Amino acid sequence: MPSDEPIRIEELPLNAGVRVLASNEDGLVALEKPAGAMSHPNSDKDVKRSMLTASYDYENEFYFWESDDGCERKVWLINRLDSPTSGLILIGLNPDIAATIKQEFSTHKVTKNYHALVRHQPRNQAGSWVDVISKDLLNNGRRIKKGRQIKAKSSFQLIKKPVGGFPIALLRLTPVTGRTHQLRIQCRKHGHPIIGDRSYGNFRFNKEVVLETGEKRMMLHASEVIVNYSYKGKARTFRAHSELPEAFHTVMGFRPGMGKGGPVGGQIKKPEPRKLQGRRFKTV
Repeated sequence: MPSDEPIRIEELPLNAGVRVLASNEDGLVALEKPAGAMSHPNSDKDVKRSMLTASYDYENEFYFWESDDGCERKVWLINRLDSPTSGLILIGLNPDIAATIKQEFSTHKVTKNYHALVRHQPRNQAGSWVDVISKDLLNNGRRIKKGRQIKAKSSFQLIKKPVGGFPIALLRLTPVTGRTHQLRIQCRKHGHPIIGDRSYGNFRFNKEVVLETGEKRMMLHASEVIVNYSYKGKARTFRAHSELPEAFHTVMGFRPGMGKGGPVGGQIKKPEPRKLQGRRFKTV
């Protein structure tokens, strides 16, 4: 049975690790999802892994479920993140606000900032990347791999360059265009693959990070979103911020000899020579 009453935030069937970070009176909500959670289920089997423990209408892009009193409830998904990426996702508690913000996304008027731990430090403190990347093309129902070339643009800023550990850097990334896997592809193209990326990363280096720190996740996090929009005749600004996950600090804070979980007994043990043989800890 459909319900005419507006949905309340406390009714959202949030999955484990998902949090509400911000909301406003228009029904715009920012959720924080952990790495590994899906933006939406692709089938009923995926519900346990999705952001909300509810069914999903893929064509109309909304979650739906039945409340305790037998009423059907809906929330509209506004943007998505890859499953390995953690951080901010926007949902709408009504279709009007969802359509309004989606329009802002389609015209590139939404500011989205990400943080990424990447291999190697960029030569410049900040800059822009403009690339042509390949995208699959559908032709009469047939998928043509990398059949279309599209432009991708992002800006980057060096936030931190740890010394004495892995040859890595913490970057703030801001995509201007919104292409699938854009940041992951552009980081690889410019010699800074994202740590833990199983599709576009440096697989040997990823293994070293897992061996030394135990951290297996991809180090890409959607950390901030800013939306300026007009709704029902009023100008609005919506902001949400998500803190850097602890896994990022663990990898940045690693030093040879610490082992997984940090120094043993508060003392940094001197590593055996053979343990570090072949490892690339120097900054290049």
